[in-house]
Amino acid sequence: MQGSAFGEYKLKSVIFKNKISACEPLYATGQTDICKANLTDFQDRVKKEKPDYAFIITRFKSIGDRWPKGVKSFKNDKVYQTMKEQMLKFLPNIKYKLYILNSIPQVDSRYILKIVGLLKNNTNLVNIDVSEYFIEGSHYSVFQKKLVRHDGYEMARSRHAQLLKDCKGKCEMIDYLPEFYNNATKTFRYFDERGFSYWTMPSHLSPHGIEHIRHLWTDICRKL
Repeated sequence: MQGSAFGEYKLKSVIFKNKISACEPLYATGQTDICKANLTDFQDRVKKEKPDYAFIITRFKSIGDRWPKGVKSFKNDKVYQTMKEQMLKFLPNIKYKLYILNSIPQVDSRYILKIVGLLKNNTNLVNIDVSEYFIEGSHYSVFQKKLVRHDGYEMARSRHAQLLKDCKGKCEMIDYLPEFYNNATKTFRYFDERGFSYWTMPSHLSPHGIEHIRHLWTDICRKL
């Protein structure tokens, strides 16, 4: 499942993509006209299908934007209020529960190719998490800021957390963060000890990454 997707479970599992993959289901990304129109498309589809369970599986974009100047609460946050309004339009047409994929940092795919080379040079895994070494010359830079793009994910998670409160028990977050965050080093690790990356693109899990989080989806399916 890639890009922006909204899926529904009704006797059988149905996953369908938004026809405009750059648009988020709960907020009109970039406030473009085409994404505003897609908010209505999502509402109409859920109303028509009336699923037992629904799934929002999408990477964050505009929902990771900072609060506008002067805004200090979700009550005055236009992004969040739009998300809440959209969610509340979905819920009456969902019989049991709405599942939402929570936000985690995205990756810069250009740096994924460097991982194997660093391991071949016996670079410690922790050092790969936190720093990047160039073999030629003495240049040194922070790898964590390059492999992992931290911009926006915490704000997106904050909005999701508030959304969960306002959902009043009918929503559940699917969270990949514990699967990729290394508590010992306090860094995100997006590859295994052999150098196999869990990601291929900023929003796409590799086959190896899908296996890494498969158990989460197995657990969800058991609950349905």
